[in-house]
Amino acid sequence: MSRQHSGGVTRRQALGLAAAAAAALETGLPPSQAAASGGDIPRDRSFDEGWLFLRGDADGAERPSFDDTAWRALDLPHDWSIEDLPYATSTDGAATSDPSLLVLKDPDPDQPQAPRVIGPFDTAHSQNGGSTGYTVGGLGWYRKHFELEAEHAELRFDGVYQNADVWLNGVHLGFHPYGYTSFAYDLTPHLDRTGPNVLAVRVDNSGRNSRWYSGSGIYRHTWLTVTGAVRIPLWGVHVTTPEVSAHHSVAHVEVTVEGAPADVRVTVLDPRGEPVSARGAATDADGVAVLDLPVRAAALWSPDSPSLYTARAEVLVRGRAVDTVTTVFGIRSLVWNGEAGFRLNGETVKITGGCVHHDHGPMGAVALDRSEERRVELLKAAGFNAVRTAHNPPTPALLDACDRLGMLVMDEFFDVWDTGKNPQDYSLYFAEWWERDLTGTVLRDRNHPSVVIWSLGNEITDTTNGQRGAQLAAALRALDRTRPITLGGGSTFSADDPSWSYVDVGDVHYNANGKTYGPMHAAHPERAMTQSEGFPATIYQDTRFVEENAWAVGNWVWAAWDYLGESGIGKTPMAPEGTAASIGDQSVMPGWSLARTLHHSWGGFGYPYPYFQGNCGDLDLIGQRKPQNHWRAALTGRSPVELLVERPTLPGTEQVAVWWGYFDELAGWTWDVAPDHPMTVHVYTPGDDARLLLNGTEIARAAPERAMATFTVPYRPGELTAVAYRDGDEIGRTTLRTVGAPAALRLVSDVRSLTTARDDLAHVLVEVTDARGRLVPDATLQVGFGITGAGQLAGVANGNPHNVDSFTQPRRHTWHGRALAVLRPGKQPVHITLTATAPGLRPATLTLPVKNGKSE
Repeated sequence: MSRQHSGGVTRRQALGLAAAAAAALETGLPPSQAAASGGDIPRDRSFDEGWLFLRGDADGAERPSFDDTAWRALDLPHDWSIEDLPYATSTDGAATSDPSLLVLKDPDPDQPQAPRVIGPFDTAHSQNGGSTGYTVGGLGWYRKHFELEAEHAELRFDGVYQNADVWLNGVHLGFHPYGYTSFAYDLTPHLDRTGPNVLAVRVDNSGRNSRWYSGSGIYRHTWLTVTGAVRIPLWGVHVTTPEVSAHHSVAHVEVTVEGAPADVRVTVLDPRGEPVSARGAATDADGVAVLDLPVRAAALWSPDSPSLYTARAEVLVRGRAVDTVTTVFGIRSLVWNGEAGFRLNGETVKITGGCVHHDHGPMGAVALDRSEERRVELLKAAGFNAVRTAHNPPTPALLDACDRLGMLVMDEFFDVWDTGKNPQDYSLYFAEWWERDLTGTVLRDRNHPSVVIWSLGNEITDTTNGQRGAQLAAALRALDRTRPITLGGGSTFSADDPSWSYVDVGDVHYNANGKTYGPMHAAHPERAMTQSEGFPATIYQDTRFVEENAWAVGNWVWAAWDYLGESGIGKTPMAPEGTAASIGDQSVMPGWSLARTLHHSWGGFGYPYPYFQGNCGDLDLIGQRKPQNHWRAALTGRSPVELLVERPTLPGTEQVAVWWGYFDELAGWTWDVAPDHPMTVHVYTPGDDARLLLNGTEIARAAPERAMATFTVPYRPGELTAVAYRDGDEIGRTTLRTVGAPAALRLVSDVRSLTTARDDLAHVLVEVTDARGRLVPDATLQVGFGITGAGQLAGVANGNPHNVDSFTQPRRHTWHGRALAVLRPGKQPVHITLTATAPGLRPATLTLPVKNGKSE
């Protein structure tokens, strides 16, 4: 089995995806595409449309003559694990087209199970169980028929989960095991330029191979690059900024050329698209041209001002441009050390970060550009300035969005090295593949200004940590010396951990209040340190510790956004009444029935089915703020006062915020409890005095501790108001009101229009309101969706961590009064209309125009 064509094999084979990063300025194409010089045909074009798919195995499907006429037609990206399971029948066992009658029927008659509502979950056949949210992997095949005339053609995959074998016209191009790295194949030697070509991809997501939801299939974009024989190869433009100042900066550009010696001309364009510098140079004996381009009075890139420049590299043969590649970059400087901590452009930056897995809730692992952009928008709005791509390389589209919107990134490579955490995980291939995967990722991502630190891995348990880690670090430094290297959780346990010998920045996990964080820095005072995983319940301790220590760069909470898998680790723990545990006090956990809080049946922390998601994020699965984010807003000074009310518990119990769990509470004063029932109320504020008013009368007052004041309030319908003070002056107030019964639905879109681009999406919240248009904060009812016009319903969801309904059927229960419908436009510039209905409620309708140009 020939595998030499996979991405990152050598520097030459790996170089060039940066070519696609900035094409929007030149061609109006998505950021991942660029224009070929000398014509109107894009150099990099989407290869996503017109595929055929079979869920399961098929003998001989790699052969061009294989009969695939019965296969399902679809466009990429695609994730089969988020879809409804294929063995669905009606309740009487007959096939049906009515989704309301569909139930699951076990495909194995020797293992009967009770029918369930159709969906992607199957406790009997999910090989990873709660780790992947009880979804099902297995085997799948993709085929594409196409015609192409090209002097040189290359096919690139942004990500396939996992174990992908690729054939063109029956010739095996290669195998790629890792599910999160980009890879490419040269199609040129095997391309039939006179007739149809057949591309076949077999994907094998079998066995226990992941600790979270991975998705299954070609879940990221595919690209076809068409050039002449003399060309800039994949990832062949590298931009750094060795000199950065307000008056004078330098863009250092290295361009690799394949095919023949050539001249290279590079032009730097400013954020408005105007040329500000240009230089030319000939390639050397290795085919590389090196140029330094001065940039005067540069607009520096930062989270507050994410200014982007463009380097346009042209390959010239006898004065004629034969290939052109553009790449976006930012002009900025980085300093990480034990004295300054982290400085960006000479200014100290403290990281308020969050870990994110790669799934998109109802879309599963399907990675569309608008999904990634919305994620960054909402995280910034929630107070984050950094994300950690836990625990794998992200999509190029996520980094494009972070560049454009101003989000710092810890770009992480692996969750395992040679020692696995699951029997069939990437550790089986690590020794053979790590260098190729690391190389490809670095070359792909190193032009992104948002990437400010590399992480070699997460919580690596290898006994050869020191030797292997040193190898990885050396390979990384040979490719990029502009950013520091860390190891996620590598420093957690001791100041003499082997990782200290090869990392630049120490990293700990779950060390609230510096309990081992500080002593380790004392042993390595020259290093900056960070905590790349922290508990939601220890936000206060973690934030204050960073404020008090210059060398402590910041924290990355686990997690910033809820995700599929690691089921239920963030469920709110219930303790016996009177436990009197303070928030974040992890020591209470062993003291009261550990077995009630931790469930080990699937090999990790969590709760059993029907919990299917982690439930520990600052934002829930559909992007709505959760209680810990309200606390974070007050603690960091973004909000003067926040008011939430705990959901009543069973008699004899109380909520405890420890580990990944946090209080289950709502911003609502509408409760189905008896009059005067005692309610636990939290006022979050950076002030020094918090007061509560019930129906206009002050009923309680307290000095907040850890930016939180806790009150017990008798429930009486009406208005509950929190007022916050500092030094005697009011700094803010907020009110919760009792609302009426559900009466109507309301639709709220995150965009005002859509385009015909297949990467575009509208995320539409359906809200349950009373007769006066006020959100009913705890309404739980089923909403049906109807779509007309140019588009489709791409997914539905809510924030409920244990509502195991289908993500693809046109109905969903609300949770906390809301549900989400994701609309994907069609290819006609007309309009798309969404209608939401629920029994007894006034329906809602939303129409969005679908047109050419950017969405608003």
